Amino acid sequence: MRRSAAARYALGAVGFAIVIAAWWITADTTFGETGVVPSPPDLVRQIAADGPGYYAAQIGVTLSSALQGFAWGAGIALALAVVVMLLPSLSAPVGQLALFVECAPAAAIGPVVLAVVQGRTPSIFLAAIAVLFTTLVGALLGSRATRRIESDMIAAYGGSRWDLFVKVKLFAALPATLNALKIGIPAAILGAIIGEYLGGVDSGVGVALAVAQRSIQVERTWIFGLSAALATSLGYALIGAVARVALPWAHGGRRLA
Repeated sequence: MRRSAAARYALGAVGFAIVIAAWWITADTTFGETGVVPSPPDLVRQIAADGPGYYAAQIGVTLSSALQGFAWGAGIALALAVVVMLLPSLSAPVGQLALFVECAPAAAIGPVVLAVVQGRTPSIFLAAIAVLFTTLVGALLGSRATRRIESDMIAAYGGSRWDLFVKVKLFAALPATLNALKIGIPAAILGAIIGEYLGGVDSGVGVALAVAQRSIQVERTWIFGLSAALATSLGYALIGAVARVALPWAHGGRRLA
């Protein structure tokens, strides 16, 4: 087991090194004249010139909005999922509501929200609705992974819908719910960035990206883009690690997808 884990990490390190090398060579050759793809040393020099604190501050603001939106979206989705598990007749209207929220384009509803409320609320709102649908669908699909014999056994012993929920559906829904929450991490960060990009605030990755693009600051644009991708990957990996620790029975000790 240890050898296989070490081999995976070694392969990952080699793959990362290959990607960096290919990026560096491509930036200095194919895009050397235009400069639209800066090399890794160019980004390091830009970070040193601006100061790491500048980037940390902008990323921190965006992550704060994304986490708040993630909490709101996931909380509402899980509450709706519990209601549907206890009252299956509400499955259709709740599903239609979630689908409507998912289909509403952020670029269209963002300005509406911005006209009603100011500050960080639009970013938090867009992050929340980006998380709501996937979490709700994941929880409901997981709850339906129960076997008929389990439901029949609860009923045979005089159990209520609450007993069925607590003893069967809740445990069945946990793996799929955590997988949905992993998907919600990048959705929340993207929603927060879009909310900042629309305006109404003076800091955050979305604002910094807009300024960098208008000023043709290619290196800053790349740094913020890669930073957002890194934050997304770390959040995704964190929830995956929580799932592996909290639900070892759900995947037999293997990694969740």
